[in-house]
Amino acid sequence: MPLKVMWDIVVPVKMPADIKNCKPGELPGSVLRPIPGGGQLHWLAAAAWSAMCEAAEKDGVTLKPTSSGDTYRTLKMQLNAFLSRYQKEPIAGASTRTYEGVKWYKKSPKLASLAAPGSSQHNLGLAVDVHSAGEPKRLNWLIANVRKFGFSWEVVPEEPWHLRYTDAENVPDAVKSYMEKNSIKAPLPQAQPTTEKSVKQETSTPTAPTETKVDALKPGDTGEKVKMLQKKLKKEGFFTDVIDGTYGPSTTEAVQKFKKDKGIPAGNAAGAAVLNLLGIK
Repeated sequence: MPLKVMWDIVVPVKMPADIKNCKPGELPGSVLRPIPGGGQLHWLAAAAWSAMCEAAEKDGVTLKPTSSGDTYRTLKMQLNAFLSRYQKEPIAGASTRTYEGVKWYKKSPKLASLAAPGSSQHNLGLAVDVHSAGEPKRLNWLIANVRKFGFSWEVVPEEPWHLRYTDAENVPDAVKSYMEKNSIKAPLPQAQPTTEKSVKQETSTPTAPTETKVDALKPGDTGEKVKMLQKKLKKEGFFTDVIDGTYGPSTTEAVQKFKKDKGIPAGNAAGAAVLNLLGIK
């Protein structure tokens, strides 16, 4: 008998202690980790997501984010997306959001709803939008398993893709086992938050301060890492040329488009912010 689709798995989010005093969208880089499929999440959510992906794969189900931008979002990224979907001018019958004390109207009912900047769990690194979540086999697997890994939905059944990690440090056993197996531990604290201000250091200069953790790729570079960049950008729909491992004009253009889409300041280099979002180490 097929699994009945139950839309009652909605659990309040418990905030991890290390981000309770952080401004949404300005999390310290130390608490973020890259995840399978691209993007990054709070380290506990990242461990839970990785464990869930591994378990799903064993059952013949592939889980991945809809895009790297549908994991952790800086405040700037959330604002850019919000402004593309909402406007201040009234629209009769349109759904609304309140941002900075002002009512905003969704431009089209065909657009997906979006939380106001600073109010989304994406800004806390706890939410991930699942690609093709409504596909029956994938959806039924998620319904049967999300709580084993500390996830739940927020809005059901309208948003089957939107999952949030809810359990903070009360890590479920399945996630705890994965963390022990992979030696995942709490990160050391970091004073400097990851914000749109720190992302401004993402320039064409490869020695910029933010490139100390992840070496920047720049025009003229060649090799396997450039190939990986091209593959990731192609998967995201920004790169359309041949994957040849050469950081030429088409790669530069793709990086520029990716930065504009994600709210990262312009520049020709693919530095830490770009590489982290694409899951490139």
